[in-house]
This record gives sequence, C-alpha cells and structure tokens, in this order.
Amino acid sequence: MEQKRPADIFQELLDYLWNGLGLEEKGWRRLKKGDFKKKMKNGLTYQIWFDRSRYNYIDYEIGHGNVEVGFSCIIRQGDDYLYSFRIESPTGGSFFRMLTEDLRLDIELLDTFLPLIKAHYLDFIDRFEADPVEALQPVCAPFTEAEDYSWRIHVDEQMVERYGTAEQLAEYRHQAELHGTPEHKAKNGMGSMLFHLSHAKDVDQAWASSRTKEELDQVVEPFVQAKRQTGQWTQEDEAGYQLYRQETDPEKRTFRVWYLIANPRGLPKEFVQKELEFRFKLFANRPKEKV
Repeated sequence: MEQKRPADIFQELLDYLWNGLGLEEKGWRRLKKGDFKKKMKNGLTYQIWFDRSRYNYIDYEIGHGNVEVGFSCIIRQGDDYLYSFRIESPTGGSFFRMLTEDLRLDIELLDTFLPLIKAHYLDFIDRFEADPVEALQPVCAPFTEAEDYSWRIHVDEQMVERYGTAEQLAEYRHQAELHGTPEHKAKNGMGSMLFHLSHAKDVDQAWASSRTKEELDQVVEPFVQAKRQTGQWTQEDEAGYQLYRQETDPEKRTFRVWYLIANPRGLPKEFVQKELEFRFKLFANRPKEKV
C-alpha cells in the first residue's frame, strides 16, 4: 500500500471536488493554498475555501490516522459575505474526517457533498446570475436549514438589500425577528442536536429507539416541575418541552429528553444523579475513562 501524507490526501480531495463539480468548465480557478475561486466583473466573488486541522496525521505502522478538512461555499462582495452554504459535520465542529479505516480518502463521503454543493451553491449562482430576485425568493431569511439540519444556508441582509425587492427585504426582516423567538431557538437547538446524536458513534441508538413514552415521561416530568418551582424554566424550555410532547419518533423523543434534562444546574443532587444515569445509558458506547 502506497504511504501518503495528510497533504497528499488533501490534494486528492481537492482534485476530486474540482473535477466532480466541473469548476474548470465554469471558469473557476484554483488558488495555491487550495481554494476554488471565480471573480466576476460585477464585483462578486464566488469562493470555496478549505481549512485543515493542525492535528492531521497518518501512522502506517500502527494503522491509524486522522485527516480532518473543513470547507465553506461563499459569495462575497469586497469584504461583505453575502451568501454562504455549509454542510454540517456529523461529529460537530467545522471539520470532516476524510480517512477510511484503511487510511484512504473517503470517496463515499465526498460523493455525498457533490450534489449538495451543486444544488445549494452552484445552481443558486446560476439562478442568481439569470434573475437575482427569483433566486433569492426561497432564501429570504438569515438562515435556511435542511429538514434534518445536515446543511445550512446563511444570507446576509445586505444581499437582499442590494439584489432583492422591498417585499423580499420585509420578509427577510420578519424572518430575522422570528429567528430570535424562544420557539425558533428551541426548534433549531433541538434540531441540530438530533442530527448530531443520530450520527454519534458513542450513542446507544438501540437503547434510545426502544424507550417508551411512559418511561421518558417519568424521566423528564420531575425535571420540568423542579425547574418551574425554582424559577429556572424559560420560554425556550417550554417550547422545547412542547416539541418533546409532539414527537412521535421514539429515538428522537429520547434525544429531546436529553436536551431538556442535560446539565441540571441549581437543582437538588438527586436530579444530578438522574441526569448521570440517563447520560451513561444514552452514551453507553463512549470509551470508559481509565482509572
């Protein structure tokens, strides 16, 4: 097996995305540091920038390595970032683990990136160049997320001010107000957590999927009552609690309980113990600390 450095894997990744996205045919160019870029006469710059973890390594003697790469797709005008598209890493943070178990570039993972980048970035650019108003219509909000929170689009207000209509700007500002409400915060906070827990290797997915609503009610209800009695219950907590009550999927319902009971500060010690018991069962696959 040919031995490669993390830099070699990174270069393979760049080559695969460059060719898979067909950027050369679209008039893009590759920068020395790896980024893909296209500058337009109207002052807009399209750019896919990449970031590498400083802790990347490959050790062929022990058969282990880790190459983490992050990237973001942006549209900017000067120093103003008007539009960005990012795919959410299942492990959290901004990096993706790009090695397979046999220390090769994870092509299957890259193949999941290609259609998303095309649909939510390159195709958006094509629509925007043809008709900015029509292109902005479905994204007249600060953030647009996938239903499962696996990707996110951010549109800056200046983008709508410069290229949208007065009606679109009004809708954008309305959505910005909604984004700050307790209901929206709970929905987004829980949604992001559901995505990460559903992909987390340390989560016992089978245990989470097998909990009944009655079992979970017995866990969460005392926390709800205790927080209400101690004045810790917020509007965002209430919104999250209502989402829990409406949830029909057993696994997601278990994850929503974790959102509501995690880190029980200011509650009696028995609640700390109950939270720990739930934590150890939910994250049963987490490596045990050596004593």
